[in-house]
Order: sequence, then C-alpha cells, then structure tokens
Amino acid sequence: MIQICDHKLLIFLLLIMSVLASETTEILTFTGYEGGKVEIRCPYESGYEEQNKYLCRGECSVLNKDIPVESGSPAKDRRFSLTDDRTTHIFTVTITDLRTEDQGKYWCGVRTGRGKLDKYTEINLEIKPVLACETTEILTFTGYEGGKVEIRCPYESGYEEQNKYLCRGECPVLNKDIPVESGSPAKDRRFSLTDDRTTHIFTVTITDLRTEDQGKYWCSVRTGRGKPDKYTEINLEIKPGKSEYSV
Repeated sequence: MIQICDHKLLIFLLLIMSVLASETTEILTFTGYEGGKVEIRCPYESGYEEQNKYLCRGECSVLNKDIPVESGSPAKDRRFSLTDDRTTHIFTVTITDLRTEDQGKYWCGVRTGRGKLDKYTEINLEIKPVLACETTEILTFTGYEGGKVEIRCPYESGYEEQNKYLCRGECPVLNKDIPVESGSPAKDRRFSLTDDRTTHIFTVTITDLRTEDQGKYWCSVRTGRGKPDKYTEINLEIKPGKSEYSV
C-alpha cells in the first residue's frame, strides 16, 4: 500500500542481490613480476559485444566499486588499459609497472544494462619479486685506468630481437642504473653496446676507465611479456698503470 516505501525496498533488495553477483564458480589466476606487466584475459558470453567491460578491484561491493579501468572511459589508473576483442569474446586488461600491492582479488566485469546484474568472473592476481641477483655464473673482466674494457655477454637463442643492457650495482627492480641499452642513446658516453645475433653475444665497451668503475654489473636481456629479465653477474676489476684492455 505504501508504494514509495515498497519502491525503496525493491531497490534495496536489488542492491543486495547485486552484491551476490560477485559469487562465481570460476577463479582465474594470473601471475606477474614486480616492475613488469601482466595481461588479464577475461572471457565473456556471446551477446555482450556492445556492453561495457571493466576490471573491479577488491570485494567489488555494489555501492563502492573500485574500478581502475573500464571500456569507453579514460582509465582512473594510467597503469591499467583495456582492449576488447569482440570476435573471440575476450577482453584484456593490461597492468604495467607492477607492484606488490597490486596482488589480490579482482573481478572481470561486464555491464548487462536494463537493471540486470552485471556478469563477473573472479580473478586472483599474484605478484612475484624479480630475483635479479640470483645467478649461477659470475664473469670477471679486468681493465686499466685510462684504458678500455670489452664486456662480452652471452645470451640464449630466441632473444635475438630483445633489447640488451648493462645494469650497474645491485640492479634493483624499480630503480635500475642502466648506463647503456641497445636501441637507445647511452646515458654515459663512455659506454657503448653492440649485439652479434649470430653468436648470441652482446658486447659492452667502456672507455676512459676510472677506479670508480670497478664493481658489480649485470649483463641483462629484456624478455618482455611480464617475465623477469635474464641476468648474468659481472665483476669488473680496474687496475692502475696500463692503458690496455682485457676480454
């Protein structure tokens, strides 16, 4: 009889039912690495090609959805992007510059419209640290003050097209000191890099050697696709007196 109250009650019940929309029988797990990227592939049913898709973070409550990215709108978090393949019925959310706090529960969401409940698929995102300093091989090179040294870096077949670089120091994931990388101007002009894709060896040449150049380096190969880069540890020794180089 009290139609206004009944109407409000109906809306309230619909909201409660929407909360239950997050119940799903399928959980998809994706894994990424700190500093890298991950692609979350979200399948959806035929018939929803024209509907908006989005990624929801956390519990995805009805009244307070945390949606970092949705199709048709600018991403609220620039590290998130969304593409929709309407032929395969899969939309993909890419997250770059991954951080440990990105780990957790997400939901692939599809807007259904017309007051119906959205479609959800639960996502579990795992973020693993990049253990750059774990290596079974340490290569030692020796140079002399004022001279030059050639650091020869072997790499596996299959990475011919990937970028190579030299990393200086501990080479942390989020703050790498990279004096030179293939495909880009060297940050330090004393460093240069050439890549022999036939022998699978890239060479970093350092000229005008100084005592402060001594220490730990890493021969590094970009792997892409959110995987950790490939590393080989380098120990560079600088000796006084001679203008020679050793390989």
